[in-house]
Amino acid sequence: MEYAYPIVGFIVGMTLIATSVFSAFVYTPRSASLVDTALTAFTGVTLQIGDFLAVSSIVAIVFNLLATQFGVQFSLIVPFATGYALTHVIIYYSSLRITDVQTQPLDPNFDIRKNPIQLITLSIPGALILLPAGRRR
Repeated sequence: MEYAYPIVGFIVGMTLIATSVFSAFVYTPRSASLVDTALTAFTGVTLQIGDFLAVSSIVAIVFNLLATQFGVQFSLIVPFATGYALTHVIIYYSSLRITDVQTQPLDPNFDIRKNPIQLITLSIPGALILLPAGRRR
């Protein structure tokens, strides 16, 4: 029961990240219209909040397991600093990759069914770091 909030936070975070990645794949902004601005903001906000929730949940669970299972205890500032650093680095690189994905229109020759692992990896926080810059092969 003590992990209920971090697990729910992780699931919600992953859902927001998947929503962000899906919206980046589906919609490519083309102008400075209100719709483009709103969808770009939606993509960015869901990515940032999702990454924050997922990373902070994992950091909370890891540091709690270190304390309870291995007896290694840290000052409260260590998990906070670790979560802060990881969240910002992951958000920065994920935002760069989302921007790269949105720079090209959806390629009609790209079949995600040939590489479903790529779509699954996109929903993992920070996995966008590992993907090539573009979608074309």
